[in-house]
Amino acid sequence: MNRLPRLLLVLAFAAGPALAAPPASTTPTAPALPAWDQLSPAQRDVVIAPLRDRWNASPELRQRLFDHARRWQQLTPEQRARMRHGLGKWEHMDPQQRATMRALFHKMRDLTPEQRTALRERWRAMTPQQRRDWVQANRPPAD
Repeated sequence: MNRLPRLLLVLAFAAGPALAAPPASTTPTAPALPAWDQLSPAQRDVVIAPLRDRWNASPELRQRLFDHARRWQQLTPEQRARMRHGLGKWEHMDPQQRATMRALFHKMRDLTPEQRTALRERWRAMTPQQRRDWVQANRPPAD
């Protein structure tokens, strides 16, 4: 199955990586942490601090962060797992790969399913230089 649709979905949520908790450690020697209500205030602060800092530093992003959190709550466990997997891929992309994904997402989000399929097929047929040219010609507007 083509991974491009999954990557594009991840890109939609990539602006809110602080909302996605990393998977629990599977190291057998790692102590199990208690439920949220049993965490100490200091432990809660460690978990929340990155999001709090981002929230306070960017008032213009607050609505977007809130909307992302609300959508995250509506995802099934399987959808959340796919999102975390895709976010891991996003974090390992170099700047050129991220620019490509942003351009593809920006272009594809307004296309019909048929148009998306056609663009994916055309993308697969392009040479690397043609892809670079396409990304350059389809850069999304700056946020």
